[in-house]
Amino acid sequence: MSDILPAPACPEDLPEVLGLVRSFDLPAEGISDAFPQAYAVMRRDPGLVGVAGLEIYDDVGLLRSVAVTTQERGRGLGRALVADRLSAARHRQLKCVYLLTLTAADYFRDLGFRDTDRARAPASVQQAPEFATLCPASAVCLVLSL
Repeated sequence: MSDILPAPACPEDLPEVLGLVRSFDLPAEGISDAFPQAYAVMRRDPGLVGVAGLEIYDDVGLLRSVAVTTQERGRGLGRALVADRLSAARHRQLKCVYLLTLTAADYFRDLGFRDTDRARAPASVQQAPEFATLCPASAVCLVLSL
C-alpha cells in the first residue's frame, strides 16, 4: 500500500499533469477544461507522481487520464487514485462511470469495470471529447455501475 494519498488537484498542478499524461501517450486535450475540480493527484518530492480525472456528464462519470509514473508503479497508487475518483462519483450520486482504454482493460476489469458497447453509453458521455474524437474506435469501453 502507498504511503501517500490522493489529494485534490490545484491549478498549479496543470503543467505537471499534462506532462505526465502525455508521457504515457494518453490524450491531454480537454483536461484543462475540467481542471482542477475533476482531478486528484498524488505527490512525492520533488513532484507529481500520479493523476486521475472524473469528468461528469449529467448523471454519469467519465474516468480519464489515470497515470502513475513508472518509478511509482506497483505500489497501489493507481488503485488509490481510481478509488478516490469513484468515491467522488458516489458522493455526486452518479449512476455509473465509463472509461475508454487502449492498454489497461484488464487492470480496470480487476477493479470491477465491465465491458460494454461504446454505442450504449449515454449521449452526454458520447459527446465528451474522449469519446467523440480523442480515443480511437479500437479503444475498449468499460463501465462500472455505482
